[in-house]
Parts: sequence; structure tokens; C-alpha cells
Amino acid sequence: MSFMRRLFVVLVACCAASLASAWVSAQSAPRPADPRIRGFSEQASAAEASREREIKALPSAKAAEADFDVMTAEPHNTGSPYEIKLADYIADGFKQLGFDVTRYEYSVLLPWPKERRIDIIAPDALKLQVEEDTIPGDPWAAKPGILPAYNAYSPSGDVTGEIVYVNYGVPADYDTLKTLGIDVKGKIVLTRYGGSWRGIKPKVAAEHGAIACIIYSDPRDDGYFKGDVYPDGPYRGWGMIQRGSVMDMPHYPGDPSTPDRPSKPGVERLPMDKIETFAAIPVQPMSYRDGLEILKRLKGPVAPEAWRGALPVTYHVGPGPAKVHMTLQMDYGQRRLIDVVGRITGAEFPDEWVIVGSHRDAWVFGAADSVSGHVSMMSVARAMSQMMKSGWKPRRSILFVSWDGEEPGLLGSTEFVEDLANDLKAKTAVYINRDSGAGGPFFDSSAVHSLTPFVHELTQSIASDQPSKTLYDRWLERARERNPPKDGEPALAAPVVGALGSGSDYTAFLDHIGVASLDMGLSGTGDGAYHSTYDDPAWFKKFIDPDFKYSVLAAQVTGVAVLRFADAQVLPFDYESYGKQILEYVDEIEKEASAKSAVDARQVDFAGLKSAADAFARAGSDAMQQADRLLAGGAGTPALSAMNQRIMMTERDLIEPAGLPDRPWFRHTIYAPGLYTGYGVKTIPGVREAIDAGNFTRAAEQAKIVIRALQRATRTLSGAGS
Repeated sequence: MSFMRRLFVVLVACCAASLASAWVSAQSAPRPADPRIRGFSEQASAAEASREREIKALPSAKAAEADFDVMTAEPHNTGSPYEIKLADYIADGFKQLGFDVTRYEYSVLLPWPKERRIDIIAPDALKLQVEEDTIPGDPWAAKPGILPAYNAYSPSGDVTGEIVYVNYGVPADYDTLKTLGIDVKGKIVLTRYGGSWRGIKPKVAAEHGAIACIIYSDPRDDGYFKGDVYPDGPYRGWGMIQRGSVMDMPHYPGDPSTPDRPSKPGVERLPMDKIETFAAIPVQPMSYRDGLEILKRLKGPVAPEAWRGALPVTYHVGPGPAKVHMTLQMDYGQRRLIDVVGRITGAEFPDEWVIVGSHRDAWVFGAADSVSGHVSMMSVARAMSQMMKSGWKPRRSILFVSWDGEEPGLLGSTEFVEDLANDLKAKTAVYINRDSGAGGPFFDSSAVHSLTPFVHELTQSIASDQPSKTLYDRWLERARERNPPKDGEPALAAPVVGALGSGSDYTAFLDHIGVASLDMGLSGTGDGAYHSTYDDPAWFKKFIDPDFKYSVLAAQVTGVAVLRFADAQVLPFDYESYGKQILEYVDEIEKEASAKSAVDARQVDFAGLKSAADAFARAGSDAMQQADRLLAGGAGTPALSAMNQRIMMTERDLIEPAGLPDRPWFRHTIYAPGLYTGYGVKTIPGVREAIDAGNFTRAAEQAKIVIRALQRATRTLSGAGS
């Protein structure tokens, strides 16, 4: 079917679909009473509850599937012909909905793979397959245009060396190797996916002198150990390969050649030999089919029990006698990248922006990652367009953004933020991120901690896939299953809203310019096809969301979240909660510092940190009380606008313009991805990472910076100015 024909089919489906599927109707029965909603007066809460019932009824499984079918019809990695066509499709869709549409185009440095070869040359000779399996008769794997399995931002290379198995390849694994008397200098390391973000593995390997890195998927982590493999189940099969970026994103994300500036014509670019975010050594992913061939040729010590996967072999560490010759040739070039923005202008606060974004690019078809999230965002856009036809208009402006280039390194969102930084800092109230968004019945979220109460209340307002249970109920059940109480401890009181690290498109908003951010999604049905060819429509429709009911559920929770931010009289942030969480982090860090060296820990002004965090929490409490008085008194637009400006700008004050030590692109004093955790967060990173490194002088300096940031935020929140 032609592209325009598919577009026509989707538009017809969207128009013809009923306002609510049977599943939605069954799950959206009116609640006995509507409590006051955070950010709204009692009277306004009743109107908001009515709008929320409307937006929850509008998403259609049929329309979601039609949208999904267009977006997954062809491979669409960044820079590919179909990814560019999809930008047109999204832009046309936004125009059909009556939105103002803007395209932001960038030219980014991005490698595509050319030659990739790994040969075992000792103790015998074997050419490994390297390519991903094509399941006989599978129409998707046979499609043209599939990007071969590779790790983006690996350098080219031609190396030969003995193999050392390093488990997950994180720093602690090298400590274990040291106790075994094993050195990886001059060797090629074999590491398995998991345990950390993939980009950390070659980084740590290179720091220990390795000359190349091979990353394989072990079936214990996402293959047959977990359940049936595709095509009989959702998990990773013998020949399926996980692609992925190995850019040093904890240093900075985005186009490696243009840090802190957008990749546009005329912008100065770093020469290739000056770029610091490329992997330091050649890196190649492989399936467990090929991983087994290397592992069964290894000798040396038997791997510790925790290092052993599920392959039918005794796991040895090496080095050797397995020896490989590895040849990689990457084609680095400028690729076209297109972000698409659809805007609804706010009626009361047009210069306060609520931004919701999802990436449309994929390693191959991207059915779960991230088309499922993008489809739910588009469902919300269609629902809001329908509501506008009935007379509704949001208080604040809403921007729906279709990101390009997320997979290689958060390219589209980072270039956008670097391009529009001044406007975004001045106007953005919140950024809501939708990545792999409709993979099961269980909700999960990370956010700035001022939004923890908001997220809990949001999920309490959404019916789950089980009768009489909300999304919150299911979330809490799963959290308690995963975190059972220890002896004498009470059960978990509430599900945890995580702290934001990195790994998706909120990173530049929060960490670079200080925009409060929220990431959320649904999961629970298996993710064994992650970043492989088989994250395709057949896999998704058979095992993940056959009836698109989770797509509808994802649209409901996204829609209500956007609606609450867009229509709230007072932005629903709770800085008292934020301050109390920061106090907990300070206590954690103080204990870690004292455990390292009680004497050196005295250099760090932990009392000052606690005092600043406590004042911040008290200012948050005062701000909420003032907001309640404004709402109860029927305050008008000027008073509410002044209050909202204070709330918006408070997060900006937690930015340190000089940035973190050794990585100035990351500027937030409370959140950052860890240097050696990748996606994983390090809270109060300047202090925490200095103490991790035993650098108490730096920790003391960073503590002063955090104290000043909290004091700035406290003054802004209290209305005292900067």
C-alpha cells in the first residue's frame, strides 16, 4: 500500500472510530465522587473531572492500530527515507487536527555500519555470523532497508586479541577480575547486555586497557530463561541481536560534533579527532548464538556464580585460548533529522507551555520502542482536537512533539533544546515524555520529585485493566511484589516515582536547562525483542497488545496528565515533597561519606545542605498554602500568572551555569546520569560522585554550589526574587 493510501486509511479510521471502545466503556464507569484535583479550586475541579471523563472516553483502539500500522510499515531509522516520510505523515496529521505545525530540521553526525566481521582464529577457526537471524517465512525480517545490527558511535577498527569474559562489564566486575589475577590490557572483552547501560561497557573496558568490546545477549537476561522465545513467545531467540548507541551520553548527548549548540548550517563543528563522546574502542553487538561459540572456547578460571548466564556451557573467564579477529568499518556522515511540533495555543496563559513528546525513529520497525508511545501521544492529540471542536480550549499552550534521532543519542530533542533554549527556559511549565509506552498493564514513572504527589493522584484517577482497580492499585501491587518488606518492616506504603537519570528525550529539558520533567509508561508483557528486527508489528500484535487496549490505557493516562497541566489554575507542583526528598538524599550521601572517612567527611557542609533543603521544603509548603488561598478566593489571571511564574522558575534555579565537574553540559544540581551508571541517576551528582571518587575537596566545593542553588530556588518560590 502506498504511503498516501496508508495516510488516507488512518484518517478514515480516526473519523469512523467510535468515541470509546467496549474495553474503555467497561473500565471508565463514573466514580461516586470527584475529589478536588491538585491545582484547581473546588468549583474548577468539578469541571475538570468532567473534561477528564471526556478525554478518557475518546481514545480508540481501532484508530491507534491504524496509526501504528503506518508507523511500523517500513524500517525507519534516523535519516532513512521512511523516517523522513513519517515526518510528513505526522505534520499532515497535526494539520488535519487543526494545530499550528512547525518542522525543525538538523543535520547530525551519525554513523551507519559498513563492514562488520568477527572471526574466531584460535583455538580453531570459525567465521561468526554477526548478522541477525531471518526467521524463515517472516515477512518483516525479509523487508529491504533494515539497518544491520551495530552499536552507534563505535569507531572503526581492525583488531586481534584473546578474549576475556567480563560479565556485565561494570567497574565492580573489573574489581572481581583483579582478585582473580586477570588483566584485560591488550585483550578483547566479551560482556553481556544488562547490569548497566551498554555505553558504559566499552568505556570501562577501554579504561582498563582493552582493545575492543563485544556485547552479546545472554538468554538468562531476556531469552529462553525468561520464557518462550519468538516466534513462540515474546523473548529473544538465538539469533536476535540488540542494537544500540554506545555514545558517552553521561558526558553529553546529542550531535557529538556540536555540544551546546544546534546542528544547523553555519554552526561550528568539532573535528572528528576532537570529539569526546565516541566510544574509545571498537564495539559490536551479537546474539547468544554467536556468544556461545566464543564462551565455549574460553578456559581460565570458572566464572563466579553471579556471572553465569543460561547458555549450555561452563562459563570461564579466560583469557583465551579463544582469540578473535574483529573488523569494523563505520560510515560517519551528516544525516537529515526532523522534529515535528503541533501546537494548541492556550487561551489564558499562551506563554506557558506544556510539552509532550515521543520519538518516532527506531532501530528497525520500533513497534514497542517507541511507536507504541508515539501512538498514545497521537491519540491524545486527536482527543484534544475533538474537544476543541466542542468548545474547549486549554488555559496553557500544548506542544505535541514527534522527535527524531532518539535512538542513536537523544539527537532530536537535544538539538531542539539547544536551538530554542531561551524560549524553552522562559515558557515551558513541564515536559512530559512518552517513550516505549504501551507494553502491558503496569504503570511506571520517573519525575522531578515535586511531581511525586501529582503522579500518584493521576494514576488513582485512571481505571486499570482489572475491574475495581485503578492504575495506582496495580502499580502498588507490583511494587510490593518486587520489594517485599524485610522482617518487621511494613509493606511499601506507595509506589516509588523514580528520579530521572537519562536514556530518553527528557534529558536535555531537565539536565541542561532546568525544565521540570515527567517520564511515564506501561509495561509487563515482555521485552525480549528490544532493539532487534523483531520489535515488529507481528511480535507486538501477537504478544504485547493484541487488542490495543494498553494503547488506549496509555492514551488515557497521558491525556489526563496533559489536561491537568494545561488547565490547572495553579501548576500542580509540590516543592515541599521535593525538599523532603532532597533531605533524604543528603542523609544518604552523608552516611556514605562517613563510611569512607569520618574525618574527611567533615570537610563537606552537610549541615548547610540540610538547612538549605529544609528551607526549600518550608518554602514549598508556604507556596502551596498561598496557592490554596488564591484558589479559594477566586484570584484572577494576574495573581495566578505571578504564582505560576514562581513555580515554573524554581526548577531553573537548580541549574548551575558552570555545570558538573568534567561535564559542563549537565547543569542540574539534583539530577544527572551517573558517569558509570549511564541511564541510572546520581542524585546531587556533584557531591555524590566526588565522594564516590574519594575527592572530599571537590565534594565540599560542590556542596556549596548545591546550597546556593537551593537558596536561589527558595527565594524564587517564596517570591523574594533572586
